[in-house]
Order: sequence, then C-alpha cells, then structure tokens
Amino acid sequence: MPDTNLGESHGELRLRFESIVDAAAGRAPAVGDALFAFANLLDSRPSVRRALTDTGRTPDDRETLLRRLAGDRVEPAATDVLAAAVRERWANPGELTAAVEEFGLQAVLLGARSAGRLDAVEEEIFRFGLVVRDNRDLRSALIDRAAPADARRQLVRTLLQDKAAPETVALLEHAVLDRRARSLEAELARVADFAARLRQRRVAVVHVAAPLAVEHRERLERALAVRAGGPVLLNVVVEPDVVGGIRVELGDEVVDGTVTSRLDAARRQLVVS
Repeated sequence: MPDTNLGESHGELRLRFESIVDAAAGRAPAVGDALFAFANLLDSRPSVRRALTDTGRTPDDRETLLRRLAGDRVEPAATDVLAAAVRERWANPGELTAAVEEFGLQAVLLGARSAGRLDAVEEEIFRFGLVVRDNRDLRSALIDRAAPADARRQLVRTLLQDKAAPETVALLEHAVLDRRARSLEAELARVADFAARLRQRRVAVVHVAAPLAVEHRERLERALAVRAGGPVLLNVVVEPDVVGGIRVELGDEVVDGTVTSRLDAARRQLVVS
C-alpha cells in the first residue's frame, strides 16, 4: 500500500473529501491541480503550515484563515477540501502538507475514473517509468533540480504529446516537479499504487525474458490474486537479461524464480559448504 497520512483517525476527512470531489464531477482534475499548488505553498511557507495546524486556534479560526488565504483564486471544491483538512488535528504541520498532496493525487485519479480513463492512466504511468529506467539521459534531465521547472514540465509534455491521457500528464508533471524527498521511481510507483487501490486491487510487476502467452498470464494473475487476497493488476516487463523463469514483485514481496537467481543460490550454497 502507498504511504498515507490518512489513517483511521482521519476517516471522516477522507469521506468528506470523496463527497466533495464526487460533487465536483468533471472539475476533479482542476481540484487536484489546486491541491498540488496549495501543498507546494505549505511546503515553502512554514509559518502558514504552523498557523493552519495550530491547536491553540479553534477549528473555526483555522478554517477562517484558510479561506482568507485561498480567497477566490482557488478552485472552490479544493477550498472546501482544504477547509475540512485544517479543522483536523495533525501530529505535526508536515502531516497536513502530505495529506493535501495525497488528496491532490486522488482527485486527479478520481477524475480519470469518472472519465473512464483510469486503466489507461495506470498503464501509461507504468510505461513511462520503464522508459525513464532505461534512459539515463532522460532520467537525469527530469530530476535535475537545477534546471528550470518550466523546462522539465515542457519535457514531460513533449514526451507525452498526443500519447497519454490528460490525467497522466498532470500526475507525471507532479511526480517530476514535486516529489519532495522521494526518488522519481518511488513516486511513480506510489502514484500507480494509488490508482490500483481505487480499483481495489494490488499491483504486481512481472519480469520475464519474453512476452507471456495469454493463458500463462491469466494463470499467473489467478495465482497472485490468491496470494494477495484480492484482485491483482499485472504489469509485465520484458527483459532479455532474465534467463528463464520469472521474477515477481508484489508490494514489498519479491519472488524470484529465474534461472539466474537459482544459479546464484547454488553458488552461494557451494561457498558455504
């Protein structure tokens, strides 16, 4: 499961968020963009973070301050989400920032689901991650914080022009520009996990030397669903370096059945013996 700051103690806030985004309907992506922007504001303005999480102020006072800060510049539904968030009690100011950013991710994904594009977004994010992994120059350009943000944003848009859903573009721009302390790969995996969770399934990454036949893929999906205790989204990565067998990553669990791994295990056993 992806990192989350919205555990059981904030269950009512999550329900309130979902209600607001559902009511916003087709404006969900704009809600997500506004929440991303406000998370960046909180990240860059410690005094604002502290004021909006100050338990010395009443929840009404914190909401009033939030609405004054947002004014009429922020998407109204996003302001309502933020108002609900600042009424909560947070362990530290950073938790509010993380929660707002998480709501931004979920708002964009909910918009994709409403538009019938969630499957496409999942697939596109996964494939983009593979491209980044296999192209060092591209990865370096995307993570170069010394480069202007607009240049990196334009690079993402150029790469995805006419090739991806608008929600994919928004999420990848966010991952590239605002991932904070996470690596780009970790952020992409996190977004993919949130997308999978919306569909109430887990993500399994399968590394193979050649594409799987349909019947083999279906059999593997069924086996992994039993292991995971629920539906599984199978992302298959074809890697010629994989020698026989398959390597499966299911969350933190790794099952390596490749010939290479078995040979390595045998060598280690010989050394021990």
